[in-house]
Amino acid sequence: MVGLRGRRILITRARAQGQKLAEAIEELGGQVVWVPSIETLPLPLDDESRTILHDLDRFRWVAFTSENAVKQFFRRLQDEAMELPRHLRLASVGPATSRGLVARGLKVEAQPETFTGLDLAKLLVEKHLRGRVLFPRASSGGDEFQSHLTEAGWEVVPLVLYETRPARITPDHVWAIEQGADAALFASPSAVKALWAALPETAREVLRKAVCQPIGPTTARALQEVGLSPAPLPAESTTDGLLKAILERLA
Repeated sequence: MVGLRGRRILITRARAQGQKLAEAIEELGGQVVWVPSIETLPLPLDDESRTILHDLDRFRWVAFTSENAVKQFFRRLQDEAMELPRHLRLASVGPATSRGLVARGLKVEAQPETFTGLDLAKLLVEKHLRGRVLFPRASSGGDEFQSHLTEAGWEVVPLVLYETRPARITPDHVWAIEQGADAALFASPSAVKALWAALPETAREVLRKAVCQPIGPTTARALQEVGLSPAPLPAESTTDGLLKAILERLA
């Protein structure tokens, strides 16, 4: 398979999240440039968050808008020696997030056809009865999901479990980018902003010439905000969607 032979593809996700994508790129003949631009760190539960977590019986839904939210939520349940009440219905933003739930033997009852937080909120409003929603999330992001449901009369209770922060961009990372990149893949607005803020002008110029492929609309807006031109959105806001989109752009 030679669809990406000789192409240098920048991946800005952490290795744990981007490994399958990297392997697929290499199988297609591409060269992966790893520059993780953000890292995820768990936050300690404060008294309010612990009270919310121990009050799961009062919720109808738990909604997850990222893989990290799934991991952090169930880690906290384990830490608190808790089990998920059987009546709770689970909503997921997309296939990767759903896989994390299904792997735990759970059923996903709501997943939108296009994989954004806003689309998940719209699906809940259009197809399901109003109810109280627990929203495990990072300390930033998720505003569209929460605001749309709130405006529709749903009660959304955020549960902040982790934070994303800029990862350390080393001189080796900068040098790797300066050697050239045919495409750069971005899976979140925070990845765009963190990388751009850390790069000197020499590396920024490489990104200006590369195909900057966002995973979804909020990431595309973040690229525009820093002065980069986002490529058209993939048909699916997934890792497979990113790969197919970059193949189309570089074919």
